[in-house]
Amino acid sequence: MKYDLIIEKLSGHDTSGKIGKINKKAGDALNAGDTIFSIESGKGTIKYTSQYKGVLEKLSITEGDIVKKGQVVGTVEGELFKETDTVKSKPAYSFGLAKPVQKSYEVDVAIVGGGPGGYVAAIRAAQGGKKVIIIEENRLGGTCLNHGCIPTKALVSSMDALEKIRRSESFGIEVGEVKFSLEKIMNRKNEVVNTLVSGIEHLMNVHEIEYLNGKAEVKDSETLTVKNKSIDATIKFQNLIIATGSKTAILPIEGADSEDILTSQDLLEMTEVPSSLTIIGGGVIGMEFAFIYNALGTKVNVVEFFPQILNNMDGDVAEVIKTSAIEKGINIYESAKASAIKSALDGTKIVEINENNESKYLISEKVAMAVGRKANLESLDLTKLGVELNERRNGIMVDSHMRTSNQNVYAIGDITNKIQLAHIASHQGIVAADNINGIENEMCYDLIPSAIFTMPEVAHVGLNEKDADSQNIDYMTGKFPLMANGKAQAMGETEGFVKLIADKETRKIIGGTIVGVHATDMLSTISNIIVSGLTIDKAAHVIYAHPTTAESIHEALLNIDGRGIHFA
Repeated sequence: MKYDLIIEKLSGHDTSGKIGKINKKAGDALNAGDTIFSIESGKGTIKYTSQYKGVLEKLSITEGDIVKKGQVVGTVEGELFKETDTVKSKPAYSFGLAKPVQKSYEVDVAIVGGGPGGYVAAIRAAQGGKKVIIIEENRLGGTCLNHGCIPTKALVSSMDALEKIRRSESFGIEVGEVKFSLEKIMNRKNEVVNTLVSGIEHLMNVHEIEYLNGKAEVKDSETLTVKNKSIDATIKFQNLIIATGSKTAILPIEGADSEDILTSQDLLEMTEVPSSLTIIGGGVIGMEFAFIYNALGTKVNVVEFFPQILNNMDGDVAEVIKTSAIEKGINIYESAKASAIKSALDGTKIVEINENNESKYLISEKVAMAVGRKANLESLDLTKLGVELNERRNGIMVDSHMRTSNQNVYAIGDITNKIQLAHIASHQGIVAADNINGIENEMCYDLIPSAIFTMPEVAHVGLNEKDADSQNIDYMTGKFPLMANGKAQAMGETEGFVKLIADKETRKIIGGTIVGVHATDMLSTISNIIVSGLTIDKAAHVIYAHPTTAESIHEALLNIDGRGIHFA
């Protein structure tokens, strides 16, 4: 017979909870008492155990989903367990009262932090034959996968679909009233994240990497401890990789530390669309969220301290994004310093800014802080490890091999405060693991790609004009607007351009920026041109498929010498 799996109980008087670890999947055999999944809530954790002997036919939940009492979450094909049966059901509740099991580990490599730096380092070290353990306090994937890069891009993809539908009439397609569900958008985002987290967990198993969920503590320079509800572990290591990442930075201004000031993580978990939102910070994070919430119908203000948003980019790049933002109704305040955040009697927020030596006030339902991140230096006792900080005391000091002042301890990712990008952390992880495996490898920061998911996208690698000017390099530029590209016209995506920079003496390409549709995907072509040391002449001999937006790269190459075909 078929039976529905129904959420009948939750901890205490809770009416909803979050799905924790899922132990069974569709097609698995079930016995009475088997734990199928766990449900976490404010009152404790429940293990959802099987009352049946048979096969789990369907499970309609994923880890991280929110479920409610009475919800049907799957079906079982089998027999209902009866009291007369010899199999005794396991207890359904687990409130952490059992004494944790003591375990000891001796490993070649211990890694603290399971983000894009930590888990990549773990895999690389294991590939070299090392016995590896990885410790993560929250979920594998770190900030990038759970609260940053991936969920943000999932939301960007939903907004891109929404915007395309809204302007479908320009493609000859008529639709009715366009509606969206924030709940479903957020659920899709969670599904993407959960799928990727499960993939990392699978990789840990494939490479036989021991994974401990909990907070690592330093016992001495060769020993860590980890304690959670089920385990009290001691880890003896030969090598340690610190990959504990960063946390949201908060401006030292009045009201910035209030509990109702949103962070980037809060913006990823909103259950209602705010009517208005002021974002303090017009960098990558601030501008990405500005476009996301603008697409949802929120009136957005962006306050940027520097003279331009995306301040590290060339002025012509920032101008395209600023123009796009203003056309969409986003208010941009550049060279504006936020000096205080206050609450009105009705709960709305008032942000005081100083613009051109004049005090102004922005009123919005919500305020978000997007002024960057700082290294999570309090995550471990660095003194016990003999690990020193850099000269600015804002990150762990490392050499080109990612070694710290303790030769058996390495540090990677945001904790080093070199460049806070996920792909930098991953490459640093490979470098650290290679050196532990006896393979000489050094970190080089000369060719770091940047990907910004605004509307339109921005992608950059190598030097820009600001960099070339500051280094007194005699350079040439070639630029090609997407409005002159056939594929971009066909797609109705003509904002932006491709710009390449070449050294005038050597004629080698030394930098490139793309603003526009598919910019982040096209960037690797420019990276390969630069790393291969190609001159303008050799790079221009490559044939690009037609019609593609990538043809714009070829046109930009030709335009360095004023020989462009489709734009004069």
